[in-house]
Amino acid sequence: MSSPTPRPGTIIPSALTASSLPATGVPARPLTDTTPATGFGAPLSVNPLPRSGVAALFGRARAAARASWDEAPGYRRLAYVTGAILIAIGLGHAVLWAVMGGTASGPLSWRKPVTFGVSFGMTTATLGAVAAYLPVRRWIGWVLSVLLCSSAAGEVAYISMQHARGVASHFNETTPLDKALFQAAGWVIGGMVLVIVVMAVASFVRTTAPAPMAWALRAGLVGLVTALAAGAWMIMHGDALVDAGATPLTVSMTTYGAAGAMKSAHAVPMHAVQVLGVIAWLLGLGGLSRRRQVWLVAMAIAGYAGLFTVLVLRTVAGLPPFGLDASAPAYLIPAGLLAGAGITALAHASRAMAADAARS
Repeated sequence: MSSPTPRPGTIIPSALTASSLPATGVPARPLTDTTPATGFGAPLSVNPLPRSGVAALFGRARAAARASWDEAPGYRRLAYVTGAILIAIGLGHAVLWAVMGGTASGPLSWRKPVTFGVSFGMTTATLGAVAAYLPVRRWIGWVLSVLLCSSAAGEVAYISMQHARGVASHFNETTPLDKALFQAAGWVIGGMVLVIVVMAVASFVRTTAPAPMAWALRAGLVGLVTALAAGAWMIMHGDALVDAGATPLTVSMTTYGAAGAMKSAHAVPMHAVQVLGVIAWLLGLGGLSRRRQVWLVAMAIAGYAGLFTVLVLRTVAGLPPFGLDASAPAYLIPAGLLAGAGITALAHASRAMAADAARS
């Protein structure tokens, strides 16, 4: 049976088209939108997501992942494999942490190798997926991918090695070896910085993504650049403390003022590309008009940016990320924007998948 003709404006991600799905995959949803446009607030008050819709949605995600791997050139597969290995290293440390016990805070905690492995792995694999929308010559793709993967792997290896040695990884100048390793790690991470900046610029000048996904990826990559800037801020702050005679074993190098959490200001924008990309992907499955998808992506971007802005202001003021104080309600509006866009995307995608399941 031939697929219905898509309604103008409907987004069909390349990894999700019927031609790219395996014959045994999840049946493709008709590409017309059978959900009436009942106003912006309607998706937020829908009934609980149907079990069949959620199951079909996960099936579509698995099929998309398979198609993305099958269609990927070697340099993108390298990013996927490297990202998976780094995530496994992080989770492996989490298992050891659970078995051996230990603190979650401080420079010698298990938290560092866990979060570095998982976060760098997610970022590396995600950038491999983003590269599908940034066409380049194959040799350029290989250069950037090798630079990205070696940089991410080197940083995770350094963190894991220092933890295994029982010494601090950052701002550790106790011995000449530790000082040299910390400086080398700074140069290693420079490769990842270069790749992210290049990809962020390219997302604005040459991308094949449809408008909603394009804006989600642009905002996410800008978020990554912002996270790098926050990381540089942390390094300068920590270096100043070291110059004043502090050590990471006695002073928190990432606490600004009384309780400002610089690590949070670094981590939150780092994962904007995953959050916004998933929202745009779900909207592409929901059958909404392209204009409405763009508006919802813009709403999600505004919400995410607002949350980050409030977090940075609290950090600069020396306040913890969360607390029952006068500025805490400032989180409510941006959180509502981001949650509203996410719930709307999930609700429409799930209903569309439920309709597919009912027809199959």
